[in-house]
Parts: sequence; structure tokens; C-alpha cells
Amino acid sequence: MKVTFKNIGIIEEADICFDGLTVIAGENDTGKSTIGKLMFSLIKTFNRYERDARSYQVHNIQTIIDDYYFEFRKEKIDSSVLEAGKTFFDELKNETLSLINREISREEAQSIIFEKLKNFIGFVQGLADIQIDIKGLSGKLAGLVHKKPGKEEIFKQTFGKYMGSMFSSEIVNKFTGLQEYLIVGKEGNTVIFEISGKNSVGELKLYDRLYFEDATFIESPILLNLADTLRFSKTLFDKNGETRKQAELLEKSYVPEYMKDFMLKLTERSPQEQTSDVIANIRDIIKGDFYYDHKENDFIFKKENKIFKGLSISPGIKYLGSISILEQVDFLNKKSLLIMDEPETHIHPQWQIRFAEVLVKLVKQGSNILLTSHSPYLIEALKLYSDKLLEESCVNFYLSEGIEKKFTSQIYNVTHDVSPIFDILADPLDKLEALQ
Repeated sequence: MKVTFKNIGIIEEADICFDGLTVIAGENDTGKSTIGKLMFSLIKTFNRYERDARSYQVHNIQTIIDDYYFEFRKEKIDSSVLEAGKTFFDELKNETLSLINREISREEAQSIIFEKLKNFIGFVQGLADIQIDIKGLSGKLAGLVHKKPGKEEIFKQTFGKYMGSMFSSEIVNKFTGLQEYLIVGKEGNTVIFEISGKNSVGELKLYDRLYFEDATFIESPILLNLADTLRFSKTLFDKNGETRKQAELLEKSYVPEYMKDFMLKLTERSPQEQTSDVIANIRDIIKGDFYYDHKENDFIFKKENKIFKGLSISPGIKYLGSISILEQVDFLNKKSLLIMDEPETHIHPQWQIRFAEVLVKLVKQGSNILLTSHSPYLIEALKLYSDKLLEESCVNFYLSEGIEKKFTSQIYNVTHDVSPIFDILADPLDKLEALQ
């Protein structure tokens, strides 16, 4: 799949292929991480927005019925009528929600709801003077049952939440003077989607389903020290309308969606007893076994029959160990995209070279990887191993380069000649030699 990005973050323009191994190299503040976060947001949106559409439908039905129940509760009624009303409105809610999955017309849905309301009014009429517009209520509920929320409307809302979670809803390039961004996804010559807007989704065209079904974004192994905090924190998808200040007063913590997603993947599933070349290679690099202990609620590193707990484990072991866990719980496959943001930050150059072989083997067995880096060791090792083990069609190297005096960047495909990457990465050494 190829995605075109225009006027996003600091990026003026980029055409990136996400098939197999994709490496984006370059200096800091040239848009490398932006691509990863956007791909995480896009893939997650495509694979949850239809589920979100049903959630909005359910929420609206529940809200209307609750409003009527609270009005009913204000009436001067005895406890027996109140109890009967509480039971009735719960049953009305359940029955109305059950109609969502039935292939019935709006008129049929309204008739079913109307009869249920009429029976309840008839039951309590002699006990209390209850005023409910049963025709109006049954019409509202039938309308919500029959009218599914528009897919594009829900997509915009879901993607907007990811933009808020990943970028604080600031995605337009602030230095170009242009007001809108553009994202276009293609497979071959087939356009899958087009998204444009300012700092939210303005125009949206969905032509087909996305190939990827999931994405995992790894930013830092330090997150493993915050496992419980992240697991039980909320994201914008759990937010109930309160402002950030109100959330602080309620002692709630909101975290970016990708952080919680990453932690749940590492801790919620019990790894299957399996071995693969990838798992074996990682165990050989770190000289031990890394896993999450559900009894201890902590990450464990086992080496030479000695046990080390989370805080005492080095970041490099945590990083490679995380990849091993993701492989064991089947989150690395042909329908998922693993996104790693500058993994070399926590890995020694010797391990970087061996880690590159692991990543290429993952791609060879079907995984898709997007990796950003400014490490010459890691990038050269990825190039050498991919040339040796992978087909040319599933390898793409890009250079993210700042445009002088414009405070923008462009991303170029350098797959067939990666020397421009090393020219930029070698520049600091040249300056050091000049200083000497």
C-alpha cells in the first residue's frame, strides 16, 4: 500500500510504501515520527469506526430512554410504581437495542415499541397519573433503530479522536502558509481513501477497506515501567465529556491511545508455548527469556535461572523482549503494521546489528514493519540483511530531509541508493574531525 502525505506536521510531501520493510532515516524534526503516528491512527480508525457507529447508535437510544425514565421518576408515585417503572424502562432499553440487529422496517420497529409502551401505561394508569407521549417516544426510538449513523460521519469522529490523542489535533504544517492537509491511500492504481482538512477531517472519501487490520506503535521501553498506570488509564475514547482540568480534579489520567494499546498487547494475553527463529534469536541476543508475569503483575527477565523484575531490567532487554512477546501473542502478522520509532535509542550498536537481522526475518515470515531511525549501524544492517533475505518489492528506504530556511521537510525514496542517508548521518563526524 502506498500513502501520500501533503502539508502534514513539518512534511511538505511524501509518498511512502508500506509493504514489508519500510525504513525512514534522517535527522530529528524532519517528520519521521509523524508518519508512524498517522499510520497508526489511520489503521486503527479503519478497523474500529464501524464498531463505533454501533456504539453511537446504542448510546443515543439509551440516552433517550434514560431521559424519559428520569422524567417518570419525578412524578409523585409510590415505591411499587417506581419499581415497576424502573423494570419497564430497562426492558424497553434492552428490547429496543435488540431491534438493531433485526431486518425490520421503521414502521415495524415503531409498532413493537408502541405496543410495549401502551401496555405499560395501561398497567400503571390506575395507580398513577403518568404522562408519556408514547407515539412520539416510539417514533424517536424506531428512527434510531432504523437509521444507522453514516460511516463517513463516524469515521471522521473516530479519526478525529486519534488526531487528538496523537497530535493534540494539530496536524497541518504551520510553515507553508497552506491551510489544509491531504492523505491519499492507494493499492496499485486503486484509490482506497482520500482525507483532507485543516486540523480535523473536512473532506472524506472511502472507496474500499484497508488491507491492514491492526497497528502497534512502540515509542520507548520506558513505558514498561508504567505498565499498571497505562493499563488502567483512560484515552480520548473513554472520555465522558469532561475537560482536561475536570479530569485532573477527578484524578483521572488520560494517555495517548498508542501507549495503552501497546501495553495491553504485552499484558492481556498469555503467550502461547511456541518457538520461532525470531523468538530464539531474541533470546540469544539478550541471553534470557523476557515475559509478563500475570501473578506478579510485572515484567520478568529470566537469565541463568535468576529472576529480575521490571525496574531492574535494562531498556534494551525490554525493547527486544517486547518484540518477542508481540510475536508470541500473534500481533506480528501479514495484516498488521509494527511501527518502531528510533529503537536504537536504547540499544547498543552491537545489538542493533543483530536486531536488524531479527526484523528482516520477521518481514520474511510475513510481518510488515515501519521503522524510523538515525543510526548508521541499524540502517546499514537492515540494508545488508534485506538485500540478502528479502525480495526487492518488499523493501523501501526513505530519507527525511529538512528544507533549509523553509522549516519544512520532504521524504524521498532512496531504496536503490542509500548513500544520501549515510552522507547526512556522517556529517557530525566530519564536523568533529574538522574541530580536531
